[in-house]
Amino acid sequence: MALTKMVLSSAILVGCGSQDSPSSMDPLALLPEQIDGWTRSDSVAIYDRETIFDYINGAGEVYRSYAFELVWVVTYTSPESPAVTVELFDMGNPADAYGVFSYSREREEAGIGGGYEHRGSVLCFWQNRFYVCVASEPGTAGSDQALVDVARAVSAELPPGSDRPNLVRLLPSEGLVPLSERFFHLHPTLNYHYYVARENLLNLNIGTNVALGRYQPGDTYLLIVSYENESAATNARLSFRRGYLPGSGSSRVVATENGRFVSLLSYSRFVVVVLDAESADQADRLAQDAVNRLYDSLDWGA
Repeated sequence: MALTKMVLSSAILVGCGSQDSPSSMDPLALLPEQIDGWTRSDSVAIYDRETIFDYINGAGEVYRSYAFELVWVVTYTSPESPAVTVELFDMGNPADAYGVFSYSREREEAGIGGGYEHRGSVLCFWQNRFYVCVASEPGTAGSDQALVDVARAVSAELPPGSDRPNLVRLLPSEGLVPLSERFFHLHPTLNYHYYVARENLLNLNIGTNVALGRYQPGDTYLLIVSYENESAATNARLSFRRGYLPGSGSSRVVATENGRFVSLLSYSRFVVVVLDAESADQADRLAQDAVNRLYDSLDWGA
């Protein structure tokens, strides 16, 4: 999915503001005026949760499914290098900055922010509560190095700190497919990564936090969902059992019609679901391992 748009729409000038308030923040304070041979434009195009569709139509809902506040778009120009567009997304918090980065990530490299992905003429990274995409015109000479240079310069100006969400770090590591981890909140995002059902059986909402990982062997998925309280988690577990595993009683592991296995457990305010396990033993071990990690964890925040 393309998460960037190369063409700026009408620009507006931004005044100085506090970095603690996204609506009044001065993005020019976070974006270097000069980067080697590139010069930053003094005008900034700004899009919020309502106007984001004017900038990136279809992908707007991806950002709105997180705590996205604003995106600022600026251009860097150079007489000897291709123009570079920088999109600075304020995602509201570091967990959601990581979440939108992980949404369609296929590979990841270290060295810029909390991690970056360079695909063609676009380089995206996340850092603190920001998600940043740097783009140039495809196929222009020197564009790859330009993206890296500009991204590193922007990263150096942003607030430090890029810890992955705690819930993601609680995914068991054994058998976890590299770069398969996802972090999100809503039911449509779950269905995008693994289709469960049309109905929101797990009662997901903007206040729930979800960590998803894919496991070997096969295409087994593990969900860890954090709810507001234990009552909400219990209701979600019962809803999922009624809708996805009817007639299963209280069984921890259930065989499905496709010959795979599902495991469903809950602990405190968490629900753990294993989907498409190749054996009942794999489903049970993976779910129990996740619960044990939740039990041992001292910090349940996402």
